[in-house]
Amino acid sequence: MRSIARVLLVGAVAVTAIAISAAPSEAAKKKQAKMASGTYYGQLCTTPSVTAGVGSIMIWGYDNKWYQAAVTPACVQPWCPVVCM
Repeated sequence: MRSIARVLLVGAVAVTAIAISAAPSEAAKKKQAKMASGTYYGQLCTTPSVTAGVGSIMIWGYDNKWYQAAVTPACVQPWCPVVCM
């Protein structure tokens, strides 16, 4: 009887750990879904969360996804591209 209880406890802990580890990826998907799609490849925009006048620049890729810009990863207001909506 105790061995069955231990197996159930270990299974419950494992399911909880998997659920917790999957939570951030779902939040990232929701954040990515909030940003509008680009209209052409190479399009630049600034993430909506501009802090202290410094923004993060995103670029529209060939696979229809936003990526962090590699050459110019940040910008200073007022020289930032339009905000990603």
